[in-house]
Amino acid sequence: MRKWTVLAAILAVAFVVPTSFAQTQEDILTALTALQDRVVKLESENAELKNSVTDQNAQELDSQISALLDRLPQQAGTTVNSGANPVTLSGEFRMRNSWSFGDDAAGGEHDGSWNDALVRLGFQYDFTGDVTAYAELQSQWAFGEGAGGTTGLDTYQAWLEVRNVMGQAALRQRTGRQEVVLGNQYQFGNADWYDGWTFDATRWDWENESFSITAMAAKLNGGPNDNNQTSAFDNDHDDDELYTLYFTLKTIQDHTLDLYWIYSNGHDKAATGSYGNVVSDDFWHTMGARIGGTFADMAGGLNWNLEVAYQFGDTDGANDVDALAIEAEVGFNVTDGVGVFARVHYAEGADDGDAAYTQLFGSRHSNGDFRARYGIADLMPMTDVFSIQGGLSFDANEDWTLGMTVVWGEEEVSDDDYGWELDFWAEYQHSANLAYGIGAAFVMPDEDGSLGGTLDDDTHFIGYIQARLLF
Repeated sequence: MRKWTVLAAILAVAFVVPTSFAQTQEDILTALTALQDRVVKLESENAELKNSVTDQNAQELDSQISALLDRLPQQAGTTVNSGANPVTLSGEFRMRNSWSFGDDAAGGEHDGSWNDALVRLGFQYDFTGDVTAYAELQSQWAFGEGAGGTTGLDTYQAWLEVRNVMGQAALRQRTGRQEVVLGNQYQFGNADWYDGWTFDATRWDWENESFSITAMAAKLNGGPNDNNQTSAFDNDHDDDELYTLYFTLKTIQDHTLDLYWIYSNGHDKAATGSYGNVVSDDFWHTMGARIGGTFADMAGGLNWNLEVAYQFGDTDGANDVDALAIEAEVGFNVTDGVGVFARVHYAEGADDGDAAYTQLFGSRHSNGDFRARYGIADLMPMTDVFSIQGGLSFDANEDWTLGMTVVWGEEEVSDDDYGWELDFWAEYQHSANLAYGIGAAFVMPDEDGSLGGTLDDDTHFIGYIQARLLF
């Protein structure tokens, strides 16, 4: 009896399970069909909504473009074409605040502060791989000056450069208003601490792995009413002229050797050298040699530079030019991040009927590698001088650099002391483009008027803080 009961149960399960499974499969198929219908419906609705939004955005964009075109002048086009590729925008924004405390030799004060600014915008146009045109506008002003002041917008640089001239890969040529930086910037620098040096010149360079040679002819401003226009036939075209040959040998390991000749033709007009050195009726030559470089295995990288220049010719038709100048410097790392340097400068003064050495267009103070080259105050003269300078710098971290320098000088002809200057400075690199700088100079003239021509013999203070953005 028990056996038949078990058999009946098994038969019941065998009947019920297939029946239930069949009903469950039918229900699942019905649900899947309904879900598929909903997905198709949602996709259709989504496509309609997407088309509606796209049409609306397109209509709004067309409306905005039409409104913009309505506001443009009728002659303006919708397409801007340029034969240059690429076109590069560069520039500089430099804002500086300075302070000065002390008295002049006559008892007057020069206490106070002033702010000055410099803005440059450069536009470089590259045509193929061999032709570049560059234009740079500059404005420099002191805070508080009106827009109509004498330091308005002007053309700082405007030149055309051609490379691979006549199929020669080593030959390039640049003509126009341009900065000229050669050697250690003793004769030609860009003086970027101020508003810079530029020359209206044509320059030809031949450069390969072994040597380079630069030939340059430049016009210098020789006075008013001489614009040197070809149409000005009655003009005497008597601007001062400067001609240069500058040779650099690069085959000495980690060193360069420079040899140069510079001819200044005064044309019976005032020829102005750097920082107010003025001579007239000039016909004189500057011959020079420089060697410098690095001994990587000495003192963590010992770098040095020696330059000798000799001038000869006539000045004012009476005085002979016969003067020598020497600059020597050495620097090395004491430890990682700590460096020291020393520099000696000598330039003959006027003596025995001979004119003094005339400093040309060097960078005596710079934002670059020549920080406070002859003192932050820039009062140490560059002619009739023997000066000694020393200093150190310390990289506090990857952003901060601190330093100090001291400079002493005396007159070359009389051996009277000019005096001393002690400088402290710091630089903070905020970003790849922006750097902050701060500096303070304590100037101690030996006697009235020995430094700057007008200072008394008390201690004078000159300081600054600046922000400089380059892009």
